[in-house]
Amino acid sequence: MKAALAEKSGWGRAAHVFWLLGPFILLIERSPADLWLSLLALVFLGRSVARKDFSWLKVFWVRAVLVFWAVTLVSALASADPSYALGEALIWIRFPLFAMATVFWLAQDKRLLYAMLISTGLGMVAMCGILTAELIIVGQQHGRLSWPYGDLVPGNYLAKVGLPAFSIMVALAVSVRGRLAALLGTVGLATMVLSIMTGERVNFIIRACGGMLAGLVWRPKLGRYIILVLIEVAAVVLLFKSKPDVAERFIGTFIEHLPTGSHSPYYNTMKPGFLAFDSAPVLGIGTGNFRNMCADLVAGQPLLECHPHPHNFYIQLLGENGIIGLIAGTVMMWSIIATCFIAGRRNKANVVAATAFVVPLGLFWPIASTADFFGQWNNIFMWSALALALAATTLKSDRN
Repeated sequence: MKAALAEKSGWGRAAHVFWLLGPFILLIERSPADLWLSLLALVFLGRSVARKDFSWLKVFWVRAVLVFWAVTLVSALASADPSYALGEALIWIRFPLFAMATVFWLAQDKRLLYAMLISTGLGMVAMCGILTAELIIVGQQHGRLSWPYGDLVPGNYLAKVGLPAFSIMVALAVSVRGRLAALLGTVGLATMVLSIMTGERVNFIIRACGGMLAGLVWRPKLGRYIILVLIEVAAVVLLFKSKPDVAERFIGTFIEHLPTGSHSPYYNTMKPGFLAFDSAPVLGIGTGNFRNMCADLVAGQPLLECHPHPHNFYIQLLGENGIIGLIAGTVMMWSIIATCFIAGRRNKANVVAATAFVVPLGLFWPIASTADFFGQWNNIFMWSALALALAATTLKSDRN
C-alpha cells in the first residue's frame, strides 16, 4: 500500500488516504459519512471534467444508473409535490457517483483496492468491539443494539459495509490452510454472533446467506465448508438457548410477521406501496413522496400502517416511480449483479473478483424487507459496499 500511495501526486495521495479511512468515518455518524462519500464523488466528477475523460460513461451499469436517475427526475417533476420529490431525486445520484469514483479512479490500483478491503475488515472488527462493549455495559434495549450511532443500525454496517470483506473472509476460511483459516473462521463466527445480537433479522440473513454462498464459489474444501457451517449453526443454537428472547425475535416473531396477510405488520406496511402505484401507475407518486402521501393513500383502511417507505426496494420504486421506474431500477440493480457475476466467472482464480457478486445479490434480493431506497444512511452503507464489489470487476485475471 505504501508503494502504491507513494506513486500518487500530493493531492491524489491525500484523496486516496481519505478514501481508505472511510470504513472508520462510517463508524462516527451519518453526517461525516455522507461528507466523506459526497466529497469523493464530487472530486471524481471534477477530475473527469478537468481531464475531459468521460470514458466511464460507456459502461453499461453506469448508463443504467443514469437512465434510472433520469426516470426519478421525470417522476418527481410530474408528481403532486415536485419540489420535495425533485430534491430527493437530485441528491440521490451522489451515491452511485461515489461507486463510479471508486471503480474508475480510487481503486484502479489493485494494491489500493486490497488495502480498502483490509480497512473495511478492520472497520467490521472495530464495530464488533463497540457492540461487545455495549452488551457488557448496557445490554440490549428491547432486543436491539444501537452503538455507536444511537440509532438501531449497527447491523446495517456489518451486513452492508462489511459484506465484501466478510464474503472474502468466509471464502478464504474454507479454502486456505493453517492458522489463517482458523483466524478468519473465528472472526467470521464472532461477527455472526454479534449480528444476531443487534436484533436486525434481515441483515443477519444477508450475512448468513452471503457467507455460505461466498464459501462455495472460490476453491471450497467441502469438508471444511461443512464443518464451518455446522460450527456456526451450533453457535446460533447455543445462543438461542441461552437467550430465549433473541430466539423468539428471530424465529417465532419473524415467522409470525411474514407478509402473507393483514395479520402481519410488514404486509400492512408494504401494501400502501401498491396503493401508491394504483394511484399513479406510470410514473408513480414521485421520488420520496411516499412518506408525505401515505396517510391519504390509506385513508379508510385502519389496518394499514404508514412508514417513511414501504420496506421493500421494488415496491417502493413501483409506488414512487411507477412501472417505468420499477423497470429502470430493476435493470440498474441487476446490471450491477450481472457485471460482478460475469467478471467473477472470468477471473475465478481471484477470491476478490469471484465473490464480488455476492454483495449486490444480497443487497438487491427482491424478496426481503429493506430500508429506504433513497434514504441517506441506507445508501451510504449500501453503495460503499457496491463500490468495492464493482471495483473487483476491473481486476485482471491471473492467467492474462
